[in-house]
Amino acid sequence: MTATTLEERILRLEDLEAIRDLTARYADAINKGWNGKTVDPDAIPHIFTADARWENFDGEVTHGADAIAAELPKATAVVQFSMHTFLNPVITVDGDTATGNWLMWVGSVMGDSPRSVYMSADMTYTRTDEGWRIQSVLIGFGTMVRGSNGGPA
Repeated sequence: MTATTLEERILRLEDLEAIRDLTARYADAINKGWNGKTVDPDAIPHIFTADARWENFDGEVTHGADAIAAELPKATAVVQFSMHTFLNPVITVDGDTATGNWLMWVGSVMGDSPRSVYMSADMTYTRTDEGWRIQSVLIGFGTMVRGSNGGPA
C-alpha cells in the first residue's frame, strides 16, 4: 500500500462521497411517478459534462448533456413510475478522473405493468471547475422480473 498524506486521504474520501452524491442526483433526475415527481431534464447539465456520452446495451448512444436532457422526456414518456437505485459501487479515483461500476435496480410501471430490472451501469467521471460530473454512462444488459396479475414484481 502506498503511503499517502492525511490531506490526500481526506481528498479521496471527499471525492468518493461527491461521486456517490452525483450518482444519486442522477437517479433522482430520472425518477418519476410519486407525489407529483417528474423527470428533471434541467438537472442534467449539472450532472453530466457538456460532451458526455450515454449508451445502453442495445447500442443506443446519445452524445452531449443537452442531447441527454432533450432525450429524457421522450425516453420516459411511456413510463408511469420509475425508481432507480445504484448499488454496490466499485469506484476508482485517479486524479481528476474516476470510474464507477454499479449494479442498477429499476422498479417501474409501464402500461400498468409493474416490473423490476437489474443491470450494470458503468460510469466515468471528470472533476470540473463546478465539481464532479458524469462523463459517460454505459448501461449493460441485465434481467427483468415482471409482476403477475397487476401485483408487485
